[in-house]
Amino acid sequence: MILPSPGAQRITFRERSPLVVAGMFRTGNGIGRAARACFEALRREGLSPLAVDLSGLFHQQETDPILPLSPMPRAENGTLILFANAPETERALMGLGLRRWHNWRIIGAWAWELPVGPAGWARQARMLSEIWYPSRYVRDSLHPDISTAHRVIPHYVPVLDGKQPRHIEKTDGVRLRALSIADGRSSLPRKNLLAAITMFRRAFPGDERAELCVKCRNLGLYPDYQDQVMRAAAADPRVHIIDRTMPQDEYEHLIASSDVVISAHRAEGFGLHLAEAMASGKAVIATGWSGNLEFMNARNSLLLPYQLTPVKDSSGIYSGFDSARWAEAEIDAGAKALRELYDSPSSLQSVAEAGRRSIGEALTSRRYTDALFNREPLPAFDLEVGHTV
Repeated sequence: MILPSPGAQRITFRERSPLVVAGMFRTGNGIGRAARACFEALRREGLSPLAVDLSGLFHQQETDPILPLSPMPRAENGTLILFANAPETERALMGLGLRRWHNWRIIGAWAWELPVGPAGWARQARMLSEIWYPSRYVRDSLHPDISTAHRVIPHYVPVLDGKQPRHIEKTDGVRLRALSIADGRSSLPRKNLLAAITMFRRAFPGDERAELCVKCRNLGLYPDYQDQVMRAAAADPRVHIIDRTMPQDEYEHLIASSDVVISAHRAEGFGLHLAEAMASGKAVIATGWSGNLEFMNARNSLLLPYQLTPVKDSSGIYSGFDSARWAEAEIDAGAKALRELYDSPSSLQSVAEAGRRSIGEALTSRRYTDALFNREPLPAFDLEVGHTV
């Protein structure tokens, strides 16, 4: 009864009132990185946002902050961009001190991975002035039952300065270094690490000078899946497992030291780590389905063919969605893509450079300010799907 209920009122951005980005700024997960990206985009556009941290509120204090944090301003009106999904919205608004008698424009930045949305999110949507979805895929999943105003605002991902992508010289004789990334709290079966490892081993069955780094967080939360990953990695000494939260600079170094990022995901709401890899000048191989198609196409990456299959999530994160379907990427296609990049350094460079250029065009900081000032949005990124490897 005391939480905000903005209804359909249209509040434009007030330049003299606070602009707040609230999120889990001390976590290594995707929604925390998305909040940082929004904050950085707004500053790039000449605004002065405040970063209000919610990590402690949700027991997600894992890293030191890499940007200046501020307390929530005690003002009667302002603009809040809240990076928290529907189940966290009420608690976040309570913690931030916003109430029904305040006159804030409250924007919820929501994400979801399956093509069918959870029931009940419409109630929390009524506490928001509008909702920002990171991709059309997420909008189509969540919005059919929600009347709150909405926009599709892809995450901002800065490209590297200069003409050449950041590259770390190899000194250990490795010719191709691949990287796959997953967080146990985001469903390991959805990220499908086992398929990525199988693709790698099938691409390089001999003594090829290739390596695969599997970067995880919270792998130990799911001992059965952890055991499968460890056994798959133990079968090939070129597969290495890292299971911990990395500081941002170490995470960026890991991407910079890789040649290709591979994702055999079954579903993505956006795929921020894939966009970050492309912006860093790395070739990306990924399942050609779901939210990553907001910025990936046949010209800037290698999209894997797939078949849609019923959702079976042993982690339990997506329990109750047995009627939904997600993608099963073709193993042989992933192996072929890896092998082609290994055999053709020029192809590797061409894919990487195309990806880097396209991110600079598609995932710009201006999209946030267009939304804040109710300007006409940039045209949607041109999709070209159906690429086969």
